[in-house]
Amino acid sequence: MTTQRPTIKTIAQDTGLSIATVSKALNNSPQVRPETRDLVLKSAARVGYELNLHGVQLRTGKTYQVAAVMTAPAPGQSEWEGVEYAQLLSGISFALEDTPYRVALYPVRNFEESQAAVRQIVTLRKADGIIVSGTRVDDPRVRFMQEADFPFVTYGMTIDNLPHAYVDQDNRRMILSSVERLVERGHRRIALLNPAEDLTYAVIRLAAYREALERAGLAYDAALVAQGRLIPAFGRENVIAMSSLADPPTAYICANEASALGALSGFHARGLVHGRDAVINATDDLNISGYFAPPITTYFMPISIPSALLGQFILRRLEGEPVEGLQRLLMPEFMERSDDRLTFPVS
Repeated sequence: MTTQRPTIKTIAQDTGLSIATVSKALNNSPQVRPETRDLVLKSAARVGYELNLHGVQLRTGKTYQVAAVMTAPAPGQSEWEGVEYAQLLSGISFALEDTPYRVALYPVRNFEESQAAVRQIVTLRKADGIIVSGTRVDDPRVRFMQEADFPFVTYGMTIDNLPHAYVDQDNRRMILSSVERLVERGHRRIALLNPAEDLTYAVIRLAAYREALERAGLAYDAALVAQGRLIPAFGRENVIAMSSLADPPTAYICANEASALGALSGFHARGLVHGRDAVINATDDLNISGYFAPPITTYFMPISIPSALLGQFILRRLEGEPVEGLQRLLMPEFMERSDDRLTFPVS
């Protein structure tokens, strides 16, 4: 005697819910209340139901894949760059784990490769939605996906594109607050170690930095701004260069912990003492800076928070939710590990 395989109808009979409700719950529809979905999932486990994904794909044309197009380290690249794609990918995967969707990683080495990957995914329908990072002010990938009416979420804002779903940190607010705090502590020469200038968040941070200086009545000095790849060597090289100026910085704001670590190495190379000659602050913190010697003031947000939101937002876009409700600026937690006043008054 053969045992009949459990179906959606089996779950409907077990729970007393309609077949339509059970189907929506199994597909993680936002139209279903969390308690109803939990009831359906528990029933599915109890009766031994397994979603026949292949059959669903044939019927609907869906791939049940979410493509994550992210920059990955190139072969032979050994410099630490702080937050890496694997950490983001893990959080997105957890957000999708109770749904039929799975993440398909498309690692790319540069922006041109990411454009090609996005075009291929959309044109060949290799996924149902895309999560992409490294946004530009006017991002051609975003324009292409919008013109194709293809669901996507970006990790990072754009400025000149039409509204779209995104998750980002509040870069403007972080830089305004950082500069204001350092000015209050007597600093007048504040350096900014910024990301590569073609990235949206680099543009936003630089504008906020200039705005904060203007508010404080301080002149902008291009010699105190560096933009580039956020690795330790970048921080070290720029501290060595800037500390050699006739009027050197007394504070350095680094865009991530990797560049801040390099900045500390630059202090050592130049014989500078943190808190006496100058100080280092950082954003985009993984909470590793609490173990630096000395520990430095940073902004911290667990990478699990934005990555989970990316996963949730792409699911909601796949359900057709409007983008206006899927835009989130996150403010990391301020981690004051040093007073950041210099031992001697700043002139």
